[in-house]
Amino acid sequence: MNTQRAEFTVEAGAEFGFVDITDEIQNVIDGANLAQGQATVFSPTAGCPLVINERESGLLVDIRNVVERLVDSSGADPKGMIGSPSVVLPFVDGKLRLGTWQRVLLLELKAPGPRPVVVQIVGE
Repeated sequence: MNTQRAEFTVEAGAEFGFVDITDEIQNVIDGANLAQGQATVFSPTAGCPLVINERESGLLVDIRNVVERLVDSSGADPKGMIGSPSVVLPFVDGKLRLGTWQRVLLLELKAPGPRPVVVQIVGE
């Protein structure tokens, strides 16, 4: 087993905005030169959870509506309501193993700015 770690930064352009980080994760896997294993992807910034889903225009609107309803009804902070700070993704033959239309999305729930993403690869 081989373990490697990489970090990259993406620019979150707007509150309630998505940043598709799938290609950056694949680039880390490509650089690791491993055939199979898993990639743990971590977003250390509070208010920037990760979501795996289709990247489709209605998704952002749906998430915004749900978060607004939950915040209005409970007064809760939206940071913990959607997504997760980390996800574990398999890769096979050096390629992420996602569904046909699935993408890894970083969701900005607070304010625009640079956001670090940490990827740890374990594989062979």
